[in-house]
Amino acid sequence: MSVVFPCWYPIHIRFRDLDPLAHVNNTVYFTYYEEARSHYFDLLNPWLQQWPSQEEHQQVESIVSQSPHNPRIQTGPRGSEYGTLVKEVTCTYTLPLVRSDRVEVGVRVISIGRTSFVMEHQIRELQDQERIYATGRSVLVWCNYRTGRPHPVPHSLRNAFEQMEKRTFALPDIAK
Repeated sequence: MSVVFPCWYPIHIRFRDLDPLAHVNNTVYFTYYEEARSHYFDLLNPWLQQWPSQEEHQQVESIVSQSPHNPRIQTGPRGSEYGTLVKEVTCTYTLPLVRSDRVEVGVRVISIGRTSFVMEHQIRELQDQERIYATGRSVLVWCNYRTGRPHPVPHSLRNAFEQMEKRTFALPDIAK
């Protein structure tokens, strides 16, 4: 049973990743997922650069609503005003990882909502790709960092996901 992931990111298991039993500590899997998600987003850049839906196109709604700044989210003067916040991350452990394992993390988008999207992760062995160590899921919310409020996923990002995943995603039902 092989699930298609358009993006694979190799992981180098470090000594510091290990617990006293010489297994990769359970919390480190989340770091592996994060590194793979970051790699996935880097691979989206060619498609994101083709679309005009940059921050200036998202600011129309912000100017109209004029919500106050959220002090819980700190962005610098040159920081992006929009981006993702992790709402939820889960991990199902199948086999323990040890330092000698050679693994990679697969990432894919499985659904896109109005203001959020869901990604799946899989950690597998490089040589025996049917050997699965863990699976996971992340829910990310597209957010206006100044207000701390969800914001509609930009068309440019939706398009980039569709190009990367080689599929179309249903448009969210706005009436919900």
